[in-house]
Amino acid sequence: MSCFFRLSPMAAAVVAGLSLPSALLAEPLSLAADGAACHQPNAPKHMIAPAQTSGEGEPPEDATRVNADRVIGQSDVRVRAEGDVVVERGNQVLNAQWIDYNQAQDTVRAGNRFTLEQGAGRVSGENLRYKMDTRQGEATNARFEAESRDGRRLQGTSQTLRMDGENRYRLENGRFNTCNPGDESWYIRAKSIEADYASNIGVARDASLVVGGVPLFYTPWIDFPLNGNRKSGLLVPTLKAGSDGVEVTVPYYFNLAPNYDLTLTPKLYSRRGLQLAGQFRYLQPKYQGDISLAVLPKDQLSSHDTRSQVDWKHQHQFSRSLSGGIDFHQVSDDDYYRDFYNRTDIATNVNLNRQAWLSHQTELWGGSLNSYATVQKYQTLANADGYKGDQPYALLPRLSSQWQKRFGIASFQLFGQYTNFRHDSKQEGSRLVLNPSISTEFNREWGYIRPKAALHATYYDLESFNGQQARRFSRVLPIFSVDSGMTFERPASWRGRDYVQTLEPRLFYTYIPTKEQNDIPLFDTSENGFSYDQLFRENRFAGHDRINAANFLTMAVQTRLYDAKNGEERLSAGIGQRLYFTRDDVLLDGSRVQRRSGHSDLLAFAHGRVTDSVWLNSEVHYDTSQNAAAKYNLGLRYSPEPGKTVGARYQYRRRGEIYDDVYGKVRQADVYFQWPVRRNLYLVGRHSYSFSEHKPVEHLLGMEYVSNCGCWSLSAVGQHYVNGVNSSKNAFFLQLRLRDLSSLGNNPFEQLRQSIPGYTNIDEVMRK
Repeated sequence: MSCFFRLSPMAAAVVAGLSLPSALLAEPLSLAADGAACHQPNAPKHMIAPAQTSGEGEPPEDATRVNADRVIGQSDVRVRAEGDVVVERGNQVLNAQWIDYNQAQDTVRAGNRFTLEQGAGRVSGENLRYKMDTRQGEATNARFEAESRDGRRLQGTSQTLRMDGENRYRLENGRFNTCNPGDESWYIRAKSIEADYASNIGVARDASLVVGGVPLFYTPWIDFPLNGNRKSGLLVPTLKAGSDGVEVTVPYYFNLAPNYDLTLTPKLYSRRGLQLAGQFRYLQPKYQGDISLAVLPKDQLSSHDTRSQVDWKHQHQFSRSLSGGIDFHQVSDDDYYRDFYNRTDIATNVNLNRQAWLSHQTELWGGSLNSYATVQKYQTLANADGYKGDQPYALLPRLSSQWQKRFGIASFQLFGQYTNFRHDSKQEGSRLVLNPSISTEFNREWGYIRPKAALHATYYDLESFNGQQARRFSRVLPIFSVDSGMTFERPASWRGRDYVQTLEPRLFYTYIPTKEQNDIPLFDTSENGFSYDQLFRENRFAGHDRINAANFLTMAVQTRLYDAKNGEERLSAGIGQRLYFTRDDVLLDGSRVQRRSGHSDLLAFAHGRVTDSVWLNSEVHYDTSQNAAAKYNLGLRYSPEPGKTVGARYQYRRRGEIYDDVYGKVRQADVYFQWPVRRNLYLVGRHSYSFSEHKPVEHLLGMEYVSNCGCWSLSAVGQHYVNGVNSSKNAFFLQLRLRDLSSLGNNPFEQLRQSIPGYTNIDEVMRK
């Protein structure tokens, strides 16, 4: 080991740092003491100023270089340096007012103030004893800070800081946070903390979370990852209040390996009992997935005894062309989602999917062949009155293939599908579908013409049911269509901005012969809602059991408004109607009927940005036979910038779903908002009122606060909503978020996003 000494007048360095944990701060030292507050214009970029170097580059390996105003002592034995001292060894830089350096032992004593820097981290304090080669030592009244490549900051102070080797530290009576320099709006205070960057683990003992000088949370022991990566340990508990009383969740995370982990989550419902849930996630080069299980034995608030839920999602890439997966969901009873989830989850989980599938892609005869195989059976949940609705058939199995190839200007496609349908209370059987089609496309600058011819052939093999004998039959129907359109453009301007406006007339003709189909069961077919997009589809039924009669021409016109500078579509509006040349039609039950009129209802829409801050969304379905609207909705939203949105919507349905499987006239209005009342305080709310039911169906009101420096935020949201004819639920969300560390409470973000169009997370707003 060699040492170089040089007399060099330099300005005294002030501070420095080590790659330290998100550790702790000592009571005598403030995190904000060495700089202006973070929100001031001259706010520092560092809590500790970077150490000053000699400017001579990194010294040779295993060599130590010392620069100072005065150097006394014996070379290779012991020296004392005073005045703007700079000690450099490898990536270590030490600034101090004075040092005593034992060269034989490679040990430094420094004071009265010092700064020690290692890479991206710095430590400063009053006195230091430090061994340069082993990086072991001790500092008093020390500060530290470190910043990772992704911008994650750690800063803290400690009465005593011990360094136990490379990347190993122990702090006593300290505090830390992940805020900007000058911000100690919150911190974690602990009697001791140990940080080992080799294992990426920090352990704090006798620790408290302090916000605004007030201790909010205490734990005798806690561990955490030092760089934000995953690690085993207790996650932050959550607290929620609502119709089921108080809910307390205490999750524990097991980082079993880099490619799989396990989370166990005990949850205590004050009115129901103790639930135990677990989630296992796995990831391999060829497959990935997660399995979740939740069990609540002896629910004290329900007639059901043991409540449970199982979810399994798996995706597997067997080869380059063959993939597969599993999507399985099961609950113990029909009331599970009503009791444990919100209104959106209830509405979207009536039929729980249980499915396994395989998908294959290959080249065949110069074309592409895509094949799909699945077995699928749903768990259908009954509504609050015990009615299960129309339970879907099980597919045991379904095999599908589609081959397509281009021949010159023509494109040929052949679709085939075999399905075996099973049901506990309906007629069972199998169905074979063959659907060849050929189409071409003529495109010009002014427009396009796209003719298409197809043949839809189905073969049924039905089993005996309710006294009916087993039978076999087929149905063959040709389908012909032509889609055509033109595009006209012109320059336009509005409110000082240049646009390009289009006018796009469109004609869509379809012919399908009329065939009565009331002898065919409804295995997997439903009727699509009548919408503007539906005007340009050959068949209004989804599935293969029903094919409508068609000899109609859709006439429509659409206009779009594009920004002339960047091509962004700003506004789109259109209107369309069908003209029937014959009035034959086929209903969902398969019967043949006559349409009431020679034309369809009118459909119109307009949506987009009226101005930079105003959004419009409207649709109208006008019943021409009754000269009245069948349904419509109108929405206006004002959003001048992220975090500011206010809007209103009104919707009308002559007949629609009011609650779960409860239908009638729908007339409902919504008003909603997210708006700052101060720079960092936002109010959020929504009120939905049903004029049909003469009562509100949802109230939501809350506030969101972000600290001046953006290091913590708080959300408090209350919600009341109707989930049945005579039933409703309450929920209260309260969450404290600590930047780059963790959060406490129940996150309301998803509920706010669904309830308030244009909602923006306030943490993201404050970062901009």
